[in-house]
Formats: sequence, structure tokens, C-alpha cells
Amino acid sequence: MLTMYEAVLCFFIYAILGWCVEVIYATVNSGKFVNRGFLNGPYCPIYGFGVLIVVLCLSPVSGSLIPLFFGSVVLTTVLELVTGFLLEKIFHAHWWDYSNEHFQLGGYICAKFSLLWGIACVLVMRVVHPAVMGLVHWLPHWLGLTLVWVFSGAFAADLSITVAGILHIRSNMRVMSRIARELHNISDAVGENLSDGVMGAMERTEKSKQELALRRELTGVELDELKEKAAQLTDRYRTIMEERTFWTRRMRRAFPQLGEQLGERMKERLRRAK
Repeated sequence: MLTMYEAVLCFFIYAILGWCVEVIYATVNSGKFVNRGFLNGPYCPIYGFGVLIVVLCLSPVSGSLIPLFFGSVVLTTVLELVTGFLLEKIFHAHWWDYSNEHFQLGGYICAKFSLLWGIACVLVMRVVHPAVMGLVHWLPHWLGLTLVWVFSGAFAADLSITVAGILHIRSNMRVMSRIARELHNISDAVGENLSDGVMGAMERTEKSKQELALRRELTGVELDELKEKAAQLTDRYRTIMEERTFWTRRMRRAFPQLGEQLGERMKERLRRAK
């Protein structure tokens, strides 16, 4: 069983190793460096948590290949499913998408990657983890504690910045939803004015010509005001859509599909509001 000191050090070591794996994978696929990961620093927390969970739960069966493999498949698949689901609830978009893979569930998990995670965890438990624990025990305790405090401080600051970025995006999306609703209301009002004009023309008589002319004049003024307000709201909506902060730019580079999904969702809201 790991001590708290060992568990925290192992978490950061595996989070950094996971980030390295993600960077290599992204570089091979895109041909350029991409700072992968949910946070800004060189670590992917899901790898740290994933390996720790496997180590804590499956160490008793690490000597048996089959229980270790299938246990790893189950644990990593559940972690990926829960993480993907929560991130979608926060961002309303998939951070990764396995929809095109066979035997997938909601795009969050698929048989192919679940089996790969199982194989990877077997290698970690049999090869990597003993080496990591050797490193942890080799480090002087004072140096290990210093690293724990340094990494923890950096991680906390990074997480705060990321959460602020998330809240900013969610705030913008709420504003955009309100704008979309206002545009929809304006569309209804314009339609009602046009409908009233048509009905008035159908009911026209010599006696009501003067009243209808005044009504048309007032309707024209209302329509001009509504159109001007709609133009202002549309401009504001597009300004928010085109906003680029450091955090949103990095997220778009690290997870291109995330930016595409958010962009398409925003455009669809504007289209429906027109």
C-alpha cells in the first residue's frame, strides 16, 4: 500500500509521463508540437488518477496476468467514461470522440481503446511502476517533499486558471443563449406586425383608409426599431463567438474537435434565432 507521500509523487510522475505520451501521439498525427492536456502545464491529471487507481486496486493481483488485464480494462474504461461525460456536461462538447469506432458508447469509450488501456496498464504495473517506485525511494525525502509542494502549488494555480476559463466560456454561452432568445422574440414581433398589416389590407374599406394609413406608419416605425435592435444583438453575438482568449486558443489547438463543436453549436443557435 502506498503512503500519502508516495501516492502524490506517483500521481505527478504519471501525469507528466501521460502528458509526454499525448504530445508524442499528437505530434505523430499532426506533424507538429501540440500542448495536449486539460491543464496548461506539462501534465495530464487523468493519467495520474488512472494509474493510481489501477495501482491501488490491482496491486494484489499484479502477479496474475488475466485478472490484471481485465481489471485494468474495467477501471480505465469507467474512468474515461465518467471523465468524458463530466467534461461534456461542462463544455457541452466532446473532448474526444470515438463515435466512428466499433463497439463504442456515446463517443466516450470504445472497445479498441479500452483494450489498449488494459495492455498499457499491464506494462505499467509490470515494468514502469517498479521503476517509478525505485525512483521515489531513491530520492532524498526532503527533495521529494519539495517536489510535492512545488508541483502541488503549480497544479493548484493551473487548475484555478483553467476553471476561470471554463466559467468564462459558460458565461459567454449563457449570454449568447439570452441573445438568441431575444432575437427569436424580435422575429415573432416582426412576423406579427406583418401579419397585422396583411389582415388590415384584407379588411380594407373606404371608411377605414385613414386609420389603416396611420397604422402602417406606426408599424413601419416599430419594424425599423426591431430591425435595429436585431442588428445590435447579432453584432454582439458574433463578437462573443469570435472572442479569443489565451485559454480558448490553447484549447482549440490541443482539442481541435472541441473548438469545431462549440463553433458549430454557436452558429446553429444564431441561425435558429434569425
